[in-house]
Amino acid sequence: MNMLYTHKPNYYFFAHKFVLFLEQHLKSHPTEQHTSFNLQTIYDLFSHDSASSTTNLEGILNIADEYVLDTEDGPQSLIRSYHVHLDNHVLTLEFNPKAINSLKAGQTLINPKAA
Repeated sequence: MNMLYTHKPNYYFFAHKFVLFLEQHLKSHPTEQHTSFNLQTIYDLFSHDSASSTTNLEGILNIADEYVLDTEDGPQSLIRSYHVHLDNHVLTLEFNPKAINSLKAGQTLINPKAA
């Protein structure tokens, strides 16, 4: 049996979209070190792509974790850690304070190198 897939996940696209979303969120909430999002928000952000907001979310977050900002201590990841709480449908993020300070100072995010 041969199955054809009509949808290929674009992890890098969704990771980039997610990081831009976080950048805007942090500009609106500049003092946040931790934040949580309902997975419905992520589902809406990913244009109702259920695979990307559930099964593929971990892979997308791994790529988003590679976005860095230049700091006085060298490149630092924007996202320090994350946890997906599937039982509560919540994504919890912890941000790197040095990266947030660089973002506030006007530094731009450095994209990871795509494989």
